[in-house]
Amino acid sequence: MADGELQTATHAILFEEVAAESTRCDVCDRQVEQVEGDPDGYAVGGSGLYVWTRGEEVRYEEPPLCGRCGTAIGVMALAQWDLEEDEG
Repeated sequence: MADGELQTATHAILFEEVAAESTRCDVCDRQVEQVEGDPDGYAVGGSGLYVWTRGEEVRYEEPPLCGRCGTAIGVMALAQWDLEEDEG
């Protein structure tokens, strides 16, 4: 995908089966490098966390993230947390 290229998605993507050991970043879909001997299996350890509930059932999913996306998400979360602390 080229920068600036428009992408669209529908709700159908939510119901796709995902391989248990996906090695693609969940955000940008780039290949996440794997390193032999690394206990986590990725060159730059990173994963997201999805948590959702349905009634009493709680589900967790930890999709892999590349170093670039993991860093961007982490920095944005810290910036948001800092803003919320300044307001309160």
